[in-house]
Amino acid sequence: MSTGHIVLSTVAFLSMMASCRLMDPGSPVPLEGNRQDVSAVSGAWAGRYSSKATGRHGTIRFTMPEQADTGYGDVEITFSPSLRLTRNASASDAPKLNGEGEYEPSPCTVLSIKVVRVKGDEVRGTIAPYWDPDCDCRAQTVFEGKISGERIVGTFSSRRESSDRRVLTGVWQVERQD
Repeated sequence: MSTGHIVLSTVAFLSMMASCRLMDPGSPVPLEGNRQDVSAVSGAWAGRYSSKATGRHGTIRFTMPEQADTGYGDVEITFSPSLRLTRNASASDAPKLNGEGEYEPSPCTVLSIKVVRVKGDEVRGTIAPYWDPDCDCRAQTVFEGKISGERIVGTFSSRRESSDRRVLTGVWQVERQD
């Protein structure tokens, strides 16, 4: 491997790491609900989500300390164009340049959970607005789920702020880790 190739690979790796925040401890997330309901989600949770409509998938991590009203968590997302970039990049050792001489965007983004509401066995929340590279516009995601013992299973819907205002949907699931 040439020195130039090593430098390009290092630049690509550092660019990817700079765009992907570390998951721990995550962004502060306010929890709303009565003490008994909120205590049902105490602990560390981890899982996955996916959307057949968009090809997006990723991980969810959330930690809720016992007797607290604020937890910590983030959602790691891989956007569908980035999935193509990742597959293409894996075919070659060198990072890809776009037509303007710049490196293609990193396929990893970490989104912040804005708020979580717990009522009985139901969980509902929102993701902070984020930039969606698929439509080159802002998007907002709402998620809902049911608590069942050590697992929460649910759905999510994302609405884009563009001329294409269709709602994109998917599924998610987390399990208590402690």
